[in-house]
Amino acid sequence: MRSPTIASLLKYKRTRKFVNWCATGSSVLSAAFSSASFGSALSVIGLLATVPLGGAGGCLALVSSGLIIASKKLDSKIKKHQEITTLAVAKRDTINRLLSKALNNNEVSSHEFDTILSECQQYNSLKEQVRAKMLRQPSKRKLTDVDVQKLEKDIRGRLEAELIKKITDPTTSN
Repeated sequence: MRSPTIASLLKYKRTRKFVNWCATGSSVLSAAFSSASFGSALSVIGLLATVPLGGAGGCLALVSSGLIIASKKLDSKIKKHQEITTLAVAKRDTINRLLSKALNNNEVSSHEFDTILSECQQYNSLKEQVRAKMLRQPSKRKLTDVDVQKLEKDIRGRLEAELIKKITDPTTSN
């Protein structure tokens, strides 16, 4: 039996493949309908078919755009699941190694137990970091602390210096 993370990863991959095929198909159909609309607009007889063909082409283009956006979201979910799966396997191996080392003498000391427990807690915190990293955040870079008062004084000083220069020097005035 597969783990739930691997099963959901496979579902996401299958869904992404389906979405990509649908996006490709709707893009091709959009191009076909748009070119047919343009062709029918050139002839007098096909003038009535121009609007429906153009509308269908436009709708298919919108569908294709939506599917491309959905595909990108699925890609980020797949990446998140892959990172969590890799992290889980690595931590499982570490915990198994610590357990087998601790059980060599058929006794688990409190230090060994604390080490194993800290590995489990570290896994949970790393998993939360992966999840938080995948969420959209307004800004990726951290803003440094800005001394607003210092900036205000600096700007005010520069403006006052320019004003005094303009007032005292009549050649620079307009």
